[in-house]
Amino acid sequence: MQRTVLKFIVAIVVLPSFWLSQAIACQLRLGVETHFPPHIIQTEQGWSGLSIELMQRLAREIKCDVVLVESPWLRAMRQIDQGELDVISHLTFSPERQQRFAFIGPHHLEQIYLVADPAVIPALTTIEQLTEDVDLTAIAMLEGAYYGEEFARLQRQPGLKRQLVYIANNLDKMALLNAGRVNAVLEDISVLRYWQSEHSSTSMRYQPLLAIHKGPVYFGFNKKTLSEEQLKQLNTAWQKLHSNGELAAIVAHYQQRDNALQVPPPQPQY
Repeated sequence: MQRTVLKFIVAIVVLPSFWLSQAIACQLRLGVETHFPPHIIQTEQGWSGLSIELMQRLAREIKCDVVLVESPWLRAMRQIDQGELDVISHLTFSPERQQRFAFIGPHHLEQIYLVADPAVIPALTTIEQLTEDVDLTAIAMLEGAYYGEEFARLQRQPGLKRQLVYIANNLDKMALLNAGRVNAVLEDISVLRYWQSEHSSTSMRYQPLLAIHKGPVYFGFNKKTLSEEQLKQLNTAWQKLHSNGELAAIVAHYQQRDNALQVPPPQPQY
């Protein structure tokens, strides 16, 4: 009789702990950078945006909640290493990053351009001109951004390196350009088109003048905080939502022009 009562007491103590651990495991902490429309949008009413909606739909498919943690890009990368975040968006794949991240998606085909007022800068046909012949004085780009091996090689060249102004968050880039603090920015076409729709009185003079990089970006899930089984569930869920059209339906709400937004076919890397 005493043994039976003891088992019952143990069950009462253990089960709540189990439920608590499950609840914690199903909270995905997503690092969000301040106002990166249309992907991350911050207003007085709260957070929205394409990346947030896609992540929330993915989490709901595996019965998890998304907790938004406001964190600039470089801080978010440190928080991943410290186990304080579970996922970030807009992560370009590289073998080095694959040691820390499982890449689920891609969720967006990034198209980075040199954006400027064509009336005030020299005509450009290649990025190599910025390493040798053309000096734009100040080109803003996100600190820590990776636009492929070719650009990584070129940005180490002295001619281009001295022109680059590294910005801590995406919110500042277009503002600096509009204020005349920099002469050009490196920006995704979808972000430019959204910004132009919001600032139509002055923004149309800025145009995408030179293609810098085109490639998929992913949700990067933290291998330190998520199990292999959880990562498999996330990947399976993403492929299901892509196949049934739910991801494309979310994207359609944010489409501006140039067909700049789309969800590429699944190509996980983990």
